[in-house]
Order: sequence, then C-alpha cells, then structure tokens
Amino acid sequence: MNLKDEDILQTLMNSLHRIALFALYTLLLMACRPEASAQSGVAVSPADWPSYNHDPSGWRFNPAEKTLGPGNVGKLAEQWRFPAAGSKETVGVVHATPSVVVGEVYFGTATYPAFYKLAPDGTLRWVYRNPARTSALPPTDGAPVTEKLRGAASQAGIFSSAMVADGAVYFADVGGWMYCLDAATGAERWKVDGRAPTFPDAHWNNLFMASPIMAGGKVVFAGGTLEQLFAGTASYPGSTGRGFLVALDPKTGKLVWKYDVGRKPEKLDPPIVVDGSWGTNKFEYGPATSSVWSTPSYDPDSNTLFFGTDVNTAPRKPTPDNPALHTEDSCAIAAIDAATGKRKWSTQINPGDLWVGAMRAYDPKTGLYKDQSIGDTPKIFTIDVDGKATKVVGAGCKNGGFYVLRADDGRLVKHTPVYTGPPTDPPAKHDPRVLALPGPIGGLQTGCATDGRTIFSNGIDALRSATQDSPFARGQVPTGGRVTATSIDLASERWRHERPTVPEMGGTPGRPMYRDVGDVVASGIAVGNGVAYFTAVGSGKLVALDAATGAVLKEIVLGPVWAGPSLSRGRVYVGGGNTLFSTNEYECFFPKQYFGSVRCFGLP
Repeated sequence: MNLKDEDILQTLMNSLHRIALFALYTLLLMACRPEASAQSGVAVSPADWPSYNHDPSGWRFNPAEKTLGPGNVGKLAEQWRFPAAGSKETVGVVHATPSVVVGEVYFGTATYPAFYKLAPDGTLRWVYRNPARTSALPPTDGAPVTEKLRGAASQAGIFSSAMVADGAVYFADVGGWMYCLDAATGAERWKVDGRAPTFPDAHWNNLFMASPIMAGGKVVFAGGTLEQLFAGTASYPGSTGRGFLVALDPKTGKLVWKYDVGRKPEKLDPPIVVDGSWGTNKFEYGPATSSVWSTPSYDPDSNTLFFGTDVNTAPRKPTPDNPALHTEDSCAIAAIDAATGKRKWSTQINPGDLWVGAMRAYDPKTGLYKDQSIGDTPKIFTIDVDGKATKVVGAGCKNGGFYVLRADDGRLVKHTPVYTGPPTDPPAKHDPRVLALPGPIGGLQTGCATDGRTIFSNGIDALRSATQDSPFARGQVPTGGRVTATSIDLASERWRHERPTVPEMGGTPGRPMYRDVGDVVASGIAVGNGVAYFTAVGSGKLVALDAATGAVLKEIVLGPVWAGPSLSRGRVYVGGGNTLFSTNEYECFFPKQYFGSVRCFGLP
C-alpha cells in the first residue's frame, strides 16, 4: 500500500496528537489523585479546608463547595472512620477541626498526644510523636479510663487545628511546642519550644490553644499561659506570664518577631489583696494578661493581623490617677503589623475583667460578669458605614455579644445586645436578640462564621456556672444552646435555631445526675453552598442547617464530641471524644470520652 507524503505526515501528526492527549490525560488523572497531589506539594485549593478557619480571613466558609447543598445534604452518610469501627486501635480525643487537603486529613489528639495524617479512604498515612517526650500510647485492649488517661489531656495535648501549606504541616500543643512537619512523610522539619530559655520571655506555662495561620510569608502562632487555673491561691500567689503572638520563618522556624500582650508582670510590693464573694485572693506579681485563645486572622491588603485577648489573671498596681486593677489590654480586639509585630490598635470590649478560677465570675457590686474574653477569630469583611464601603472585623465574645470594629483604627461600629441582668434562674428580662448568655463557659466562645452576607454565631447559655454566691451552688448546668444568623451589618436577625434540651445526663440509667441540660453549641461552624454545619455537645450530634432559613436538614449521632466540622470537596469531617471542661467524672453535663476518632461523611 502506497501512501503519499502528505498522507504519511497526516498519519504521523494524528498519532502524535493521540499520544499527546493520552499524556495530558495521564497527567490530569495523576493530578486528581489525592495521593499524587499531596505528595507533590501542590498548592492548596479553595476546595480544601487546610486550617482551622479554612483561610486567613477567618470566615470558616468554603466558597468552592458545590457538591453538598440543601437539596441533598439530608442523604449524608458515614464514608469511613479512623480508627475503623470494630478496630482494636485507639487514639486520643480529637478536640479541633480536622484540616483537609485533596482528601487527606491532618489532626492531633488532646489525650495520648500524637499527630496523624490519613489517606482519603481513612487509612493511616503516618503518625508523629515529639521525640523530646516520653510517648503515652493508647491502650488497644479496651482498658477502662484511668486517671493516667485523663491526665494526658494536660500533658502536651494538641487542642488546636493544623495548617497545611507548601508541602508542610504546622501545629502546636499545650506543652508549649510549635512544629513543622513534611506533609508527605511526617518527617520533622523543625520544632520550637516556647518554654525553653532561648525563647524570648520564656515561661514555664507557655502553651498554645489557638491554631497557626500564614501571614505575609510567615507562620504565626498565638499563645500564652493558663495561670488562671491556680493564680491568686496560697500556693501560687500571682501570675507571671502573658499572651503573645510569634512569627516564625516557615522553612527554618527562626524567630522573626514576637508581640507580647501588655506589660511584663513585676513583683508587687506590697502584694495586692482582692476581696470577693468567694473570699480573698492575694497577688504578689502583676499585671498579667493571659493567653491569646483566638486564632488570628490576616488582611494582606494592609498586612495586618487581628486577634482577641483574655482576661487579666493578676492585677496592675493602682495609681492615684488610675485606681483600676485591670489593664487596657485585657478582653480586647487588637491589630498588629504582620511585618514587624508592632501594635496598630487595641479596643477593649470588657473593662474591669480581673479573674482567676478561685474567684466568683460575677461581681454583685458592679454587676459585671468575669472571664469575658474574646476567643473568636476576628473575621474580616466589608459593610456600609455611613454610606461608605468600609473594611471591618467582627468577633464573638464570651459576654454573648458579636462586635464589629473598623479594621483601620479599631473604632466600634456596632454590637448585638448583651445580657446585663443578675445570674438568676430564670434569667432577668432581656432583649430577645441576645445571642447567648454570659459566663466563663457561656456566650460566644469561638468558631463563629460568615459567608460574606450572614453572620452565623454559636451560643452557650451557662449563666449560673461559677457565678453564684458559692462555688458549690446547685443548678449550674448549661441551660441552652443555639445557632443564630444575623445580617452582616448586624441590623437584622434572619433566624435562630434553638437546640432542644437534653432530658437526662450523667449518673446511672434511671438515676440521672442532671435533667433538662442545654444542648450547647461550642464547636466552630462550617459553611458552604447554602448549608451551615456544627456539632452539639449535649446530644453529641452533627447538625446541618439550611443557611438561608435555619431549617434542620440532617442530624447524625456521633457520641461525645467537642470538635467542629470541616467541609471539603463534598465531604464533611469531624473529630470525636471530649475532655472539656473538667476531667472530673462528676462534671457530667458535658458527656466525656477520653479516646477519639475522625469520621468522614458524604453522599452514598
């Protein structure tokens, strides 16, 4: 068979074209495989959920979610869990929102501390444990819960989410360490000890509850101390730590800058004695502003970081011109320069908040509730202010209010109503638009969300907890929980979803310890494609609501849970187990489980 030259050329071109198409198809197929994408360090997509808030703006919103929506989320079903159902393997409690990149899941455990990476099918990729510590491995023989297990929660557990970026994964623990691992292999790239003498202003109790973010080419961690658990007592008269933000080089872990909240605590001579309903508290050091619980947010346009601060855990020395015991840095929303760590502004939300665990959390003389910190991430968005589009930050507070401030100077724009009545049962008459009642374990703790049109807040009513005349007073259980949707400018409430109370909790069958306990919403909310997802602590459920109407679309029983969900590529991921707030078995109005899991839900 004879072919003309042009026929030969055309045949050759067709073959080359088919080869090229096949090569391109192969490359695309490999790129779509989660294993190949993660191993090659491909850039994170908006479809992923690579950090606690999804992205540095703090929204907890996945704009790329298109698979799950109000029309089909009612069909959600479990795809897998780790450890698998029936497995003898045990892992610690998963308290934080799982991070997900191309189907691969990253999380740490609060008990039996370890950090895990899972494949898209829920099988283990790798596990990392800090070699500087003695590892406590979970039992595999169904051993009962012991004090040793419960104690693991306070021994360098991981309570925050990881951040995945540029082929690395970053996280921190309550033992004061910050980590960077190779995302593909789990190999340690670097770690920094926030309690080591080489760390600036190191403190024996430095820890991290907030999750890291990337800002201006640096990885930023927020931390501080937890001295309010024992400060002001005879055995620990004062606090010597303070909250901080630290920026590290993401490749080397080298310190770029450190921002400290407030002045460094000093010796108080003479000591300051504070009288209260629960007795007197003596402080020999102060002032102290405790941990930055709030995961920061970042605005690249102004190169600014935003975050909230905790209470004063030791007083300042009063002066003739200022007799106050609190400092202006406590219970505030603040902004700092991401390049230098220098403060731009700080706006105090709750003045007068000097509090430690040994104090009553309500002052009947002033009518002020205590421990009213800002643990929620300040979300960055734009609203109309006096007829002009204005960039603002908005965050929930433990006093139950949501606050919106100008991003450029911190001036307060607006906030939702706040309950100011006494801690009575039932509460005093108040504005029905109050999002949640205040208290140390009440209000808006963390994890509010927005899709740019609506603010979604998660509320806890625990008005009487730690606010009564006696720390042993009865009736201190949470009484309510809800998710509320308001317009982005807080001008109107669109809907609120009230969780039904849990009829019985704690004790033994037929003899419950508590009745009619509030089903609190303490986890972060995840929003995407018209659906808002959250977990309810009392009932132990994963709940999906219609973001437009608040209608319940799906409820799934998980068991004891505190972690909030993440949403990525048509799947919902959530951790399991709970150690909060107490490791005492007699505090049973938050169901406990000292081992955990991660579950993945999707369409059948």
